[in-house]
Amino acid sequence: MCHRFEMVSGEEADAVLDWLRAVRRALASGTGAAMAVPPAFGKPVDVPFDALDCYPGAESSVIVMDGERIEGDWVSDGEGASFVGDRGGDLTRVDLLWGVDVSWKRGLVFNARIESALSGSGLWSEAVENGRCIVPVRAFYETRNVDGGTGGRKPQYRFASAGGTALLLAGLRLGDRFVLVTCEPDAVVGRVHSRMPLSLTAPEALAWLDRSTDARDLLARHAPVPLEAQEEPAPTRRPSDSDQMSLF
Repeated sequence: MCHRFEMVSGEEADAVLDWLRAVRRALASGTGAAMAVPPAFGKPVDVPFDALDCYPGAESSVIVMDGERIEGDWVSDGEGASFVGDRGGDLTRVDLLWGVDVSWKRGLVFNARIESALSGSGLWSEAVENGRCIVPVRAFYETRNVDGGTGGRKPQYRFASAGGTALLLAGLRLGDRFVLVTCEPDAVVGRVHSRMPLSLTAPEALAWLDRSTDARDLLARHAPVPLEAQEEPAPTRRPSDSDQMSLF
């Protein structure tokens, strides 16, 4: 269960947005997504690194598809799959709060299991149809819940792109809030935790944002994004003011 990630700043989210638009154009022109170079982010200047930590209840930049796709806008990725081209709705960035309030649970619900989201009923059914979003992050964290032994504080691990670029996490938007979509772990995360956020390639992220894409079909073709794991000390405390992380 992901309860912490390193968010990107608004400026960096705009860079991710420009990258996804470039990938979209490349796919439409037939040059291939690899022609669009993804942005990589180092440590921000004049911003405490722990200020990047986003917890449920805090605000983060999220990418959505604004408007309807035009029929005939599908293009091939050259490997038997089709993704949205550049004549559909516009990609845009919005700032949303992480986590939703529900009547049947104390506290926020901030993750949605993909199995539940695709079941066609419950809290996520409308969001799967009309509220898909992408959450660009530097990294996400998981606390070990497999082979962790007994007693003591369980270690926490930071998972980031093997290439140092932004991760594109699948999310669901509900009004002015969002949740992260989780799935079965890949080989890297599976050594630490039994679930992980669904991390997508750029073409997959564009397909996820298009409401006409069959999510089951997309997931059937999904290949894990290469990740690197690093054990990290657990944070001493959560930020007292969740809004502080949306100010830079």
